[in-house]
Amino acid sequence: MFKYAKLAVRAKGRQEANRLAVKSHKEWKADPSAFFGRVKAEVAKEMTKANRELRKSGAATLERHFLPAFSEEIFLTFGMDSHCKVGLRIMGGGYRVTAAISGPPNGYELSRKEYLCNMGASCNGLLPADAEGLPQEGLCPEEIAVAIISGILRGRFE
Repeated sequence: MFKYAKLAVRAKGRQEANRLAVKSHKEWKADPSAFFGRVKAEVAKEMTKANRELRKSGAATLERHFLPAFSEEIFLTFGMDSHCKVGLRIMGGGYRVTAAISGPPNGYELSRKEYLCNMGASCNGLLPADAEGLPQEGLCPEEIAVAIISGILRGRFE
């Protein structure tokens, strides 16, 4: 006989944690949509800079594809081979921008990276790094955009 009592206690705890997370997200003053909007704008700027250099060398360029049903995601392609999907997620009590590159030979995901968002107003100067090398408070939209565009050109995120 399976003991559902233990699972019920765990499920109730998980529901309570989810309820508290929703409440804390509502209390945040920073708007995640506004932050992601800044990330989109910075990605467009970095894409323009990269495309200028790519054209000089005669290489394929980066393109952005607009899909109206996916307003909280960015779809980028590099030539005809690589595809990068960038989106905003709520994870572990914070917001993260996730980027995933998929490409040849079979269209499977080749590389994925999550960037912790710095929702603060000022993004000047470097923040102290944690064990993974990311700033403890997260990255600014400018830093995220540079990391995404350079990752696409490399073919993987570091």
